[in-house]
Amino acid sequence: MKRFLFFTLVLLLGGALLAEAMRSYPGYLLLMVGGDSGKRIEMNLWVAVGGLALGILALFLFIWLLRSIARVIEGSVSRIRFGRSRTARRRLTNGLVEYMEGNWARARRLLLKSAARSDAPIINYLAAARSAFELGYRDEANELLAKAEATGDDTQLAVAISQARMQLLDKHYEQCIASLQRAMQEEPNHPALLQLLRQAYYHIGEWNGLRELLPRLEKHGTMPESQLQQLELEVYQNLLRDAANRNDTEKLREIWQSLNGRWQRNIELRNLYGEMLHKVSDDLEAEKQLRWILNREWRGDTVRLYGLLTGADANQQLGVADGWQKEYGENADLLTCLGRLCLRNEIWGKARQYFEKSLLLRADPATSAELARLLYALGEKDQAARLYEQGLLQAVSDLPQLPLPDESTGMLSADTH
Repeated sequence: MKRFLFFTLVLLLGGALLAEAMRSYPGYLLLMVGGDSGKRIEMNLWVAVGGLALGILALFLFIWLLRSIARVIEGSVSRIRFGRSRTARRRLTNGLVEYMEGNWARARRLLLKSAARSDAPIINYLAAARSAFELGYRDEANELLAKAEATGDDTQLAVAISQARMQLLDKHYEQCIASLQRAMQEEPNHPALLQLLRQAYYHIGEWNGLRELLPRLEKHGTMPESQLQQLELEVYQNLLRDAANRNDTEKLREIWQSLNGRWQRNIELRNLYGEMLHKVSDDLEAEKQLRWILNREWRGDTVRLYGLLTGADANQQLGVADGWQKEYGENADLLTCLGRLCLRNEIWGKARQYFEKSLLLRADPATSAELARLLYALGEKDQAARLYEQGLLQAVSDLPQLPLPDESTGMLSADTH
């Protein structure tokens, strides 16, 4: 309010001073055009000043109007020129959102509509290719991948990764491996390529390939340490199993010897190695491996396997197992192992005692069968038959509850038929 009053007062004073100046100094302006004989223009000085001021104001208004019109024209041209690009970007954004949400049909439509005017058409084509793949349009997906690759010189890796992922999802593992190996000629340590190759190798059981890949996965991959160690363990386990399944004792030993000390000290892996040695009938080496384990750690599955081995010295083998009984106490698995070793040493009575003690601690079909076999050989056939029956019922534990005849019903049924 104060400012308004101040400017009003200034204007009033200025107007009064201007009126007084015009009255005190009337003056005039004379303009001559073309010399003494030319045209003469004469006017009041203050009219000339006012006209000049109005002319300058009109000039500024004209310039402002021209600039405004230019801005309007420029804006219209920009809207015409770049409006479609903005629409394309909006469609790309919406298409990628639909893609992330798994709405493949809508994503494919939006991405393809905006591809021609997209700033990064490779994104449109790659995402549209995956959407088409998810919809079952395999040929179209391959065509879109080809278009993506044609968008620039540095697109081959992105296209190769997308293609390999689709091949992996389609369970075309050999094709996937071939695509990845071609891409890895340029980028041998790319994390995404390594992970895809790991998955493809794993699905087809290519354990030698996985073993060669492990150092690069460890150095350049993105797997957590725990998952990488689990994968490494699985690789070595399957390599050992494959060698044993081929009955290749030399290869089995070679694989074991090639492992570093950390893995040779792994109890689970060494236990499997002992099991595979037994499978290829190399019980002498298997006994050494299993004894190494049981001298350090108690394992029921290991001691049961130890009882199946034919060692170099059966009596010494029995003595070693008897020492574990003193260290670990009576255990069903260990007692079954001791019973078998007694049989190997032809100590029938003690073998019977071990089997009977084992069955008191835990019902087990294999132990029942071992004891039944021994009793039958000793002439106790009725008791052996009961144990065979008992072991069979233990092995087949999911028989349904059905009515059965008693002795009298069975006699009548037999007489009827």
